[in-house]
Amino acid sequence: MLLSLRMDATTDKILIVEDDADMAETCRRLFRRAGLEAEAVYGGAEALERLKADAGFTIILTDLRMPGMDGTEVLKKAKEIRPEVDVIIMTGYGTIQNAIQAMKIGATDYITKPFDRDELLRAVSQILESRRLRSEVSRLQQELQGTYGFPNLVGRSAAMQRTFARMHAAAGNESSVLIVGETGTGKEMVARAIHYNGARSPHPFVPVNCGAIPRDLIESELFGHRKGAFTGASRDTIGLFRAADQGTLFLDEIIEMPLEIQARLLRVLQDKNIRRVGDVNESPVDVRFIAASSLPGEEAIQAGRLRQDLYYRVGVITIDLPPLRARVDDLPFLVQHFLEKFNRVFPNKVEGIEPKALDYLSAYSWPGNVRELEHVIESVFAMGAQGRIRPEDLPELLRQGRGASTPEAGPQALAEAERRAVEQALLAARGNKSRAAAILGISRTRLYNKMRLFGLGGAEEGEAP
Repeated sequence: MLLSLRMDATTDKILIVEDDADMAETCRRLFRRAGLEAEAVYGGAEALERLKADAGFTIILTDLRMPGMDGTEVLKKAKEIRPEVDVIIMTGYGTIQNAIQAMKIGATDYITKPFDRDELLRAVSQILESRRLRSEVSRLQQELQGTYGFPNLVGRSAAMQRTFARMHAAAGNESSVLIVGETGTGKEMVARAIHYNGARSPHPFVPVNCGAIPRDLIESELFGHRKGAFTGASRDTIGLFRAADQGTLFLDEIIEMPLEIQARLLRVLQDKNIRRVGDVNESPVDVRFIAASSLPGEEAIQAGRLRQDLYYRVGVITIDLPPLRARVDDLPFLVQHFLEKFNRVFPNKVEGIEPKALDYLSAYSWPGNVRELEHVIESVFAMGAQGRIRPEDLPELLRQGRGASTPEAGPQALAEAERRAVEQALLAARGNKSRAAAILGISRTRLYNKMRLFGLGGAEEGEAP
């Protein structure tokens, strides 16, 4: 049965290099009947000239033994002209070893004469599928770099320019990074930007919310476990460290990680080896670490929430993300950024913001930071605003001046700001605790804990205290 194939792109073509004119024509007709565009030439020198002249040739099918320039030489020179071209070697049974040697220097596949036509078409099909997958991976990679590129982190203030400079430095090397910033400042966005603009971008970015993993499961989640290592371990797991191999592991809110697990993490950073729960052997792992904390390192150490030795190991590069209230000058640019984002999502179009409405935004303290601002702009769209954002389009708490910026400082002021942030997130989410936790960028468990701490009520029974 003759396979039927189609090139994905109209420029993809097969170049047949065969000194036997009858064989060359047979191959060309075979490809044409299968829906593939092909051209035949009768020598190596002519093949190289056609390859230089036409960028559409993505596959070369060449005989191994030819007068003048043989197939191995065609392979070498074709790869010099266009490294991405795929080459299939045709060979007789007596020269299979030569074909295998050709694969060692860059041939994609080989096929022996006389060949079955479906066998040849399958070889071409596999190459086309591989090229399609590589193209898709490249496209997705470009999309990720566009989504998490530095231009998407908006800010022209001096504070943000300092932050951008450190991000660029971090993307250019392999050192561990600690990102410090309040809830909602965009710590994960910064971590992703560093990863997708660095050398590890083709490999996984694995985010871990350390506060969302139950204490008794975090070791297994991070390091993996062997089947039978504990009750309920019904199968082997590789763990998140192994899942991030060759890529980046992002440990969000590392201060929520138990200190004994922090000690194990320190060993991984030092030795580059991990051992699964229930396993006696270690295995190497190649991972870049980026951690994030809502508390500065020194404060977290003093509070007993971060090991000092781990802090020095993780924070080779420290990036401080300023809160939104400390960079009010960036508000117009952030508003415009979110307008452009939600104009692509909602049918109603909003072109800008009235000066009075911007004044309300500027006077607000933004305890939820950039994430809270994004939620406010989204809610404006969701309520059907048109044209320009007016004061009456804004949530009531902004127009009433609740949470307006004040010169307060100190632990009491910080606790009050945190209480307001939780209260306002619950209001914005209309009591939906999962949505409120998402707005704040914390787990549901942490939200319930904060609600109990601030006496806000409504915390569900059975949650961890």
